[in-house]
Order: sequence, then C-alpha cells, then structure tokens
Amino acid sequence: MTFLEPPSAGGAVPERFAGCSYELYHFPDLANLFPFTQLHRAGVEVAYIDAMLEGMSPTSFRAWIARDDSTHYVLHSVILSKPLDLGVLGSIRALRPEAEVIVHGPEPTRVPEEYLAVDGVKAIRGEVEGALPGYLVEGCLDGFSWRNGTARHEPVGRDVPFDDLPIPDREHPAVARYLRQHRNPKFRTGPYTILLASRGCAFRCNFCVPIAISFARELEASRLGAAKPGVKVGSPARVIEEMTYLHRLGFRSTMFMDDQFLWAKKRTLEICQGVAPLKMEWGCLSRADFLTDEEVVRALADAGCRSVDIGVESLDQGVLDAIEKDLKVADVPVAVANLRRSGIEPKLNIMFGTTPRETEDTIRGTVEALRGMDVDRVMFTIATPFKGTAFYDRAKADGTLLDDTDSINPMGKAVIGYPHLPPQRLEELGRWAYRRFYMRPRIAWRRLKSMRTPGDLFRDAKIAAKVLLRV
Repeated sequence: MTFLEPPSAGGAVPERFAGCSYELYHFPDLANLFPFTQLHRAGVEVAYIDAMLEGMSPTSFRAWIARDDSTHYVLHSVILSKPLDLGVLGSIRALRPEAEVIVHGPEPTRVPEEYLAVDGVKAIRGEVEGALPGYLVEGCLDGFSWRNGTARHEPVGRDVPFDDLPIPDREHPAVARYLRQHRNPKFRTGPYTILLASRGCAFRCNFCVPIAISFARELEASRLGAAKPGVKVGSPARVIEEMTYLHRLGFRSTMFMDDQFLWAKKRTLEICQGVAPLKMEWGCLSRADFLTDEEVVRALADAGCRSVDIGVESLDQGVLDAIEKDLKVADVPVAVANLRRSGIEPKLNIMFGTTPRETEDTIRGTVEALRGMDVDRVMFTIATPFKGTAFYDRAKADGTLLDDTDSINPMGKAVIGYPHLPPQRLEELGRWAYRRFYMRPRIAWRRLKSMRTPGDLFRDAKIAAKVLLRV
C-alpha cells in the first residue's frame, strides 16, 4: 500500500495537513503518517511518495504510477487539492486498473459522491485510523463510502482514543528520506518536523476551519446531525514520549500543530516539565486567553517554546462577538506582553470580513492597534466561507457569498462581499494592511537582526513576494 502526496500542477501548492491554505513552506502530512504507521505495525507492506520533495512533474508522476506495482493507493484530499486529486485518481484507475484506490480527508467526508464518480474509488469519512486498518486486516467497511450500483455510506465504527494512536514512524525508510528536507524559518535549529498532541477544538468560532484531521471529524458529525465532536487530548506521558522519540532521532525543532495546544493548566505544566530536559526548540498554536497566565507562559519558555501562533481574527470586540470567538480584545495585548517577557515570539493571525459587522473602520482600527503592540509577525487573510462551516451557510443564505466554486484563496481572493465592503475593497485592504504593518523601519531592522544565513534572507524575500505582491 502506497500513501501518495501528488505533485502540484503548477502555481500555488495546496497545503494538505492544514487543509485551508496554500504552502509557504512544505511539511509532513500527518493525516497520512498516522495510518501509514498503523498499517506498518499491523504487518502491511507500506510505501510513501511525496512527489513534491521528489521533484516530480505531473507527467513524471503518471509515469511512476504506470511502472509501480502497489496493490493499493491512499490519497489524503482537502478542498484546495480536490481538482488535482480527482485527476490523480482518474490517472491511477486508468494506468493501474487492477489496483485499489482509497481517498480520505475533509472533502471525501463532505462530498464522497464527487470522489466515487471516479470508477473503483472508495472514500473514508471522518478519521481514517479506525476505518483503514479494519478494512485491510478484517475486511470491514465501517466508515467507508463506496459504489455498488449506487453510492453506499457505511456508518463509522470504532473511534480510536488519542493515546491509542501510534506515534508516527519517522524511521521507516520510505518516510525518513523526506523528513530531513523540511524547514521552518521560525526556528534556529534543525532538523525540523511537526507533531500533534490533540485533535479538535472545544470553541464555537463560526468561521473556523480546523486542521484537516479535525475538520474531517467535524464534517462527519455534521453530516449525521450530531454535535461537534469533543477534543481528543493526548496525555502528558504520550506527548513527552513522542518528543523524546523525535529528540532521539536527531530532530532539534518541532511545531505542535494542534488547533489549540494549551488545554488544562496542569496538563500543560506537566508537558513542559517533561520536555524541558530535551532542550528542543518548538512552537504551538493557542488562543490569547490561554496565554494570560504568566506561570503557563514562563513554563512554555523554560521548556523550549520559541514561537506561538495566536488566532486573533480582529481587535474589534463587536466583530469578535459576532463570530462567536468568545474572546476579549483586552486579553490579546496581555498575551503578547507575557510572551515577549518570556522570550517567545508571538505571531498573530488576523482575518478580514468574517461578518457584516466588519467595516473599513474596524479593519483600520485593528491594523493600527497591531502597530501599537510589541509584535513583529502578523498574517492577514480574507475571510473565506469554507463549505461545511456555519460561516458558509450564513453567507450563502444571505447572499454575501459571491463565488460558490472551490476556487478559493484566503491569502488574496475575496469570495464574499458586503454592500459597504465589496470583494475588491477587501482585497485592497488586505494588501494595505501588509504594507501598513510591515513597511516600517522597526520591523525591517528586527527582521534583519533575526536572520542567521543568506538563505533566511532569500526565504523572507520569497514569502514577502507571496504575501505582499500576491505573486
């Protein structure tokens, strides 16, 4: 069984693990590495192809498929990669009609029929770890959608607790050859990789698209009319075990990619105490209101945390309330100050247009407030109503969704518009925000001081071209 990450057809590269953006830099897709490890441990012969890191073109990738001898292929698909993936599935079926093809992820969960339209393809809905081993080892189709004359959707079976999930195998030769190629400019040391300590988020932000693994869980629950699934939280022992394993393999920096890393304070402190002796650099994602506790922030810093991404969205309280963020604006500068005092770099994520309550004044007010904070890294995006979210349902119902296709780009293309904020103006304000925030001597000087090699300068210039010039 070969797990695939196909090459891009050119232009922006869909980021499959996050599932809602295009790549600024490439990192491993844990959505495939978890089941890859499960099957390997179960005695299945597994392989892994990351065509991006192999430097394959679509043509050379098809040539590889034609001469490959795998009996099964697995593809993880998200909305931004769906057009590419449907073509890949068709190529595999045409070139290797005797092989079985299985697709999983948020989009195969939300619209499995679109994938089943490719003859012979099976789709796994929701999480893959309970379904794929059960199918290959026991012949059970729980959690599968498949076609037998008409589309059939089998109910999801076993749910795997987080601590029962395998630690993704980075030593397998099919995977190890790629992992030393991943980089993250936030960290001074390498090699670098990513990991998860939980799945899901307990909050109710109505615009939110979590990481692809969590989103697939939520979409399957929504399809059944069930409540949002609860968070799967790894125990401190499980998290420390994986960090220790990464350290043993030689990794010196990592990013916790959880939708929200900081849950119970006791758990956070136990994790920090356990990983501190490893002296690894790491980062995480968090809400601002989990960073107002100075003891927690000091523990993060003492344990090696160097960077925290914070989903802020807006610094206007009316906007935050309208999108059900359940966050007080006053918590944001407190969180930033705590991180700065402890030597941790904060990065704030801002989203324009999440609600009709947004105005040009709230956008400008947010940017000016950011300029007054001690923060050097901010990402501005245009709110995109992803299919399957409450934001999408509202925007479609009230007519503010202007483009219902899958052609979306949160970094630059507005698919929503309001009478007072048409899409073109949202795009202009996004570009203005980047210029207004970053084109300041203080920011330029700090960025230059933080660079360690000429490669850092090149990467910064490349990223700046993408986010400032939209190329």
